[in-house]
Amino acid sequence: MGHVVRETNWCVIDIDTTVGRVFLQERWQYNWLVAPGQSAWTLEQKRNFHNRADRAIWAAWSNRVKLRAAGASDFARRFAGKNIPINLDIRWVTGRPHWTVNVTKIAPGAFATSSVQWNARIITLDSNDTNTRSFDHGPDRPRTTQVPVAHEFGHAIGNTAVLARGDEYVDGNAHEDDDSSIMNVGHGLRVRHFRTILEEMNKMIANTTFTVQSV
Repeated sequence: MGHVVRETNWCVIDIDTTVGRVFLQERWQYNWLVAPGQSAWTLEQKRNFHNRADRAIWAAWSNRVKLRAAGASDFARRFAGKNIPINLDIRWVTGRPHWTVNVTKIAPGAFATSSVQWNARIITLDSNDTNTRSFDHGPDRPRTTQVPVAHEFGHAIGNTAVLARGDEYVDGNAHEDDDSSIMNVGHGLRVRHFRTILEEMNKMIANTTFTVQSV
């Protein structure tokens, strides 16, 4: 089984050249913080948070997109016209992280602003970010739901204001009205959300260009 692997400072991408499959993983090293009035994290609570985050990210991003390869390479010729799936997830590590993840335990039902600092490779989350949030857009637009950690993961795979492709709910964004987009306030994936990933993948196999065939 052949693999072409690219290690970046924000993820590792593994292209299985035998079966035609892509796996992207981010290594997360946690700092477990506590808001005033909250008890310290137990090991069980830490494991539960990570597992819920991993499942939410997998559900939102994995096996949802089909890629295509074109070009003169052997890989591109063998998989011409074939759908190539991509899976994305996170791994809890204690060293060599792609991301430092600061998670603050807050009261159930409380809200804190989460964020991703792209250049510093820092993700800021809270203990409620693995829960589903609901958004009301008024009587003429359907409600949307979102799991915040899956949205923040979207920033960590390159949907960032640093690259002029960040939050889509901000005033003036070209996709401000696309409420169902995961980079807005929904769960929906779009071709544009894979732009940074494709830029990295297109450096991996000579004479091969990857595109999103379908979402």
